[in-house]
Amino acid sequence: MDFFLAYTMVWFVGIFVVLGLMLFAEYTKLDEVESYFSQNEMVRSNKRFWKRNQWIDKQYRMLLIFEFLSDSKRHVNAGDVTEAELAAVPSALKRWVVWPYYLLFIWIIATVVWTVWRRWCDIPIP
Repeated sequence: MDFFLAYTMVWFVGIFVVLGLMLFAEYTKLDEVESYFSQNEMVRSNKRFWKRNQWIDKQYRMLLIFEFLSDSKRHVNAGDVTEAELAAVPSALKRWVVWPYYLLFIWIIATVVWTVWRRWCDIPIP
């Protein structure tokens, strides 16, 4: 089997894995992680704006908390979140919020690699 074909299959399956993890985290873990930030004004404002509980609303609410957890030092220095709020979130829950997005970034890099590889090697897509 051609290595490009194997890479394409892994890349294609990867998007379903990443989307499945993101949907699982958004629909099962979002309310729990938001409860740790119940007194935070940014989270409350974001929740009021994205209140319809559709997929896009959950996505943007989760992205704000992902920002807090992935770049916590910057947000603590800006005064957006406190150290106590961040420390209250259990590490297992932090992983459920952060890792699907990290895997999405890896998948995006894999997409760029796939595109460049296909164009440079002039691989036709039937």
